[in-house]
Amino acid sequence: MSESPGTTEMRHMTSLLPAQQGTAFRIPGSETMSRGRLTEQFTHCSLGLVVAPPGFGKTALLAQAAKAHPGPVTWYQALPGADQRELLTTLGYPADALAGSGQPGAAQQVSRRRDARDGGAVGRLVVIDDMHLLSAAARALVVRLGQLAPPHPRVLIGTRPAPGLSVAALEATSATVVNADALRFRSWEVEHLFPHLYDTALHPGIALPLVRATGGRAATLRLFARAVAARPDTGQERILADGMFGREYLEREVIAPLPDRLRRFLTETCLLSRLTADACHALTGRADSAEMLWSLAHEHGVLRADPDGRTYVAEPLLRECLRARLTGTLTDVELTRLRGRAAACAAAGDHQDPPPSAVRRRLGSADWPDPLRAVVAGTPDARLGRSVGRVTEGGPDSSAALLVQGIAAALTGDRTAGTTVRRALAEATDDALVALSGQLVRVALAVLAGGPAGPVPYPELQRIAYDAERLDLLWLSRAARCLLGLGPHPEDAGQPVVVLDECTRLGDAEGAALAALAVCLRSVRTGRPGIGELEEVVRRFRALGWGTLEAWGRAALAVVEAAHDLPDAGQRAAQAEAFARSAGVPGARALAMGAMALAAPDAASRAELQEAAWSTARSAQLPVAGLRSWLTALAAPAGPVGDGGAATGRPKSGGHPTTASGRVPGAQWVPGLTVRCLGGFEFTLAGREHDWAKLRPRAQAVLRLLAVRAGQAVHRDHLVLAFWDGVTTPSTLHNLQVTVSSLRSFLEPERSRGSSRLIARQGDSYRLVLAPGDVSDVAAFERAVRDGRRARAQQRLEEAADAFRIALDHYAGELLPEDGQAEWVVADRERLRREAANSAVALAEIRLAQSRPVEAVEAAERCLEVDGHRDAAWRVLIRACDAAGLAADSARARRGYSAMLASLGIPPSGGLSHPM
Repeated sequence: MSESPGTTEMRHMTSLLPAQQGTAFRIPGSETMSRGRLTEQFTHCSLGLVVAPPGFGKTALLAQAAKAHPGPVTWYQALPGADQRELLTTLGYPADALAGSGQPGAAQQVSRRRDARDGGAVGRLVVIDDMHLLSAAARALVVRLGQLAPPHPRVLIGTRPAPGLSVAALEATSATVVNADALRFRSWEVEHLFPHLYDTALHPGIALPLVRATGGRAATLRLFARAVAARPDTGQERILADGMFGREYLEREVIAPLPDRLRRFLTETCLLSRLTADACHALTGRADSAEMLWSLAHEHGVLRADPDGRTYVAEPLLRECLRARLTGTLTDVELTRLRGRAAACAAAGDHQDPPPSAVRRRLGSADWPDPLRAVVAGTPDARLGRSVGRVTEGGPDSSAALLVQGIAAALTGDRTAGTTVRRALAEATDDALVALSGQLVRVALAVLAGGPAGPVPYPELQRIAYDAERLDLLWLSRAARCLLGLGPHPEDAGQPVVVLDECTRLGDAEGAALAALAVCLRSVRTGRPGIGELEEVVRRFRALGWGTLEAWGRAALAVVEAAHDLPDAGQRAAQAEAFARSAGVPGARALAMGAMALAAPDAASRAELQEAAWSTARSAQLPVAGLRSWLTALAAPAGPVGDGGAATGRPKSGGHPTTASGRVPGAQWVPGLTVRCLGGFEFTLAGREHDWAKLRPRAQAVLRLLAVRAGQAVHRDHLVLAFWDGVTTPSTLHNLQVTVSSLRSFLEPERSRGSSRLIARQGDSYRLVLAPGDVSDVAAFERAVRDGRRARAQQRLEEAADAFRIALDHYAGELLPEDGQAEWVVADRERLRREAANSAVALAEIRLAQSRPVEAVEAAERCLEVDGHRDAAWRVLIRACDAAGLAADSARARRGYSAMLASLGIPPSGGLSHPM
């Protein structure tokens, strides 16, 4: 079969590389703020595109990415009429790169390029700006160059939307695309942009109207700054209202390049605020209105499509420019008649923009709507999920009620919060307030679950903040901006403080309290938790009557105080634990017990309190790993005790060398031995990690086997069978003794020979010793499984469910995956996997019998993650979905069960009963 010309050309191009060059051309200057969040997306991609209409800052973003690139850069400014050969020559490819492989001399050219390519193309970045100016063939060639594998250069493209350029198709081939929505500046970014880049301070409250009028387009924002500088005696509000500052630019760069038919259509429909095919057809009589709207949005980028895919909008400044054109072409009578028809079309289809006050009424929200205020304040009915109708109008099964229940669960530390919030989002099809609030809560839960070093999904937070601002839900937008401030990017770092200042200026005490909390979280994530900051947060929560959040604030403050060895740290930690217990916040109680462990005077007390904290966390359905990560971050050194100026009132008394807790000042509490084998091997002793490269592989494997049986004696014959082929000779026994000795010296180098605490010998057996307070995930998992079975046999079902859930918390994955199919681990791995699946099924069956189908669904799905062929799990999953009214999930489960049976060659009918 013959190859297509494109395939032949592509194969030929793959064998060619551009000549080695230094950085070619001059990278343009970037007159804009840092956009590190956007440029980092291009770090590891082979092909990146910045696709946006004129004026959105494409060239500036490309320049920032080019300057951040550590290797050589070739910058190519596209020119109209440049053909493929000129493009390749400029980029350093051989002039005959497009020739077929059969052309004379091609083989020699390929050979020369292969010989000359050592290091030449590795690390190169090729930037092609204004690709839309090239011919369609040249554009296709550019895209193919970006799809070549290393060592070919990475390609970064800037282009306007153009016919034939399918962004969706490129994204499907793993290209990274930054579009106009990502480039447009938000109001909070504009407030930073003007004083720092344009040396112009915006009047209070004008940033949001400015962004709404300009659509966040960088060019029109710059023109507004120039107009303000040129007309200092004219108020900024008046300059914005007349819109003259951007009209000439939009006319020249946006409207004039459009084809005549599209330009006429856009002008004729500019009296409609929201454009649909039906409304435009009724106004203009054009049967191809849908095609015109799609082309204006997707091929030219002039309009912006709403998520429904049927409604389009133009930025207000562009709309006013079009209306000025229309006014100049019609008489007053014609214009009045057209306005009447446009109003009638908009009213018939409900395509008018409601005023912000109407948006708030329709969404049932002023700033801080009552349902959210009630649940954050810890109203008992809301916290327990009862009588939700008091705080929501949609009833207990409405999306708003589910969201309230999810937030209440999250505040207490209940792991089921995520499931409830997902259900709320599934129900919130027509409620923008619940949808955006639920999305923000989901992101917040993910950020907190990820721990102090976890990722912050800034693209989603940017979208939530922008959409909330567009709907005039400014309090929700500010909350999303606070979470943005937890990320690593310098342009976001100050957002919590900026929001705190905004809320203080606006008199929003509730928003200010959450912003202050975000300031604290950022300090913790950066390793500088401050006592003064936490005391201020607790004071704000107490003033608002937010007992649930006050409990968390008190617990976190107690941890930091204990880490600073304050003399009354133990007493204050106990007070924080009592407050959390009375407030009904078990997650905060577990954190406070961790603070009590930090402040305990002796090792035995610390170990006992630590285990109590872990147990409380598991009972609260709060993952122990999450508690440990935040506890560790809060206990990190944070500088002087008086950080924040609010903690200096409790000085240490006298000059005694120890604290009130009896510990040496500045000593950090650290856990003892932590052994994890489920999901991966982890072995830490007194908080110290080990350099495993210094230990022989066989010794490492012996340690892992002892870790699997931690606390149990392992006979030497078992070790010899696993690692010395089962041949017991004086030589193999000696090798075993030497291996164990090397392990002892490696793990406890400070101990003398024969005094190891970790690896004990009992006759002919060895045992990895677990002292009180030490942690072994396998031992804890097996203990929880035993407790669950015993409790279920005795009909103590709630205790059984708690035990099975604890077991599943410990089962983080299969046993020692890094050891592959080693014979000594396979049997234990399969045994533990069966135990985990059995525990999940048992938990699902208990919850279903207790009429708690949503939890049953979660447990059954967990079982299928562990063992997808567990028949009982599929059956209980289907029954639980039916009981919960989850029709789509039930149908999906039935299809999955049938597919599983088919994969085993079992028909869905016949001798076996089938739930379908």
